[in-house]
Amino acid sequence: MIRSSFIALLSGTACILLAIALTGRLPLLGGLVGYWAGFGYTLWIYRETHRSSELDINSALIRMRRSLMARLGMITLVVVIVARFHSNWLFSLALGIATGVIVSFITVAIHKLHGERGDKRSA
Repeated sequence: MIRSSFIALLSGTACILLAIALTGRLPLLGGLVGYWAGFGYTLWIYRETHRSSELDINSALIRMRRSLMARLGMITLVVVIVARFHSNWLFSLALGIATGVIVSFITVAIHKLHGERGDKRSA
């Protein structure tokens, strides 16, 4: 999972940097920041879900609620910092967050599909 996620993160970063180089538009750097934030958000969900799946229902709910608030706080902090220092990056930041979440969800889904198939073959 880590290798495929790292490859997806680096390839998305390379595409955004290539778009910046070709167009010369620096506000696309907000898309890069958003891509990293969205990617980190999804991987954080994935990790917390695995950790919480081992717990009983009450402590898992409490842990997931705290994690939700922390993740939302992290995304809010990124948006506020970008809005404060580079307000013209906000649109590309939103697109980057959406792209990062979608790409990382696809990466996690592919990993789960391959992991489940591999478990069935080896059993």
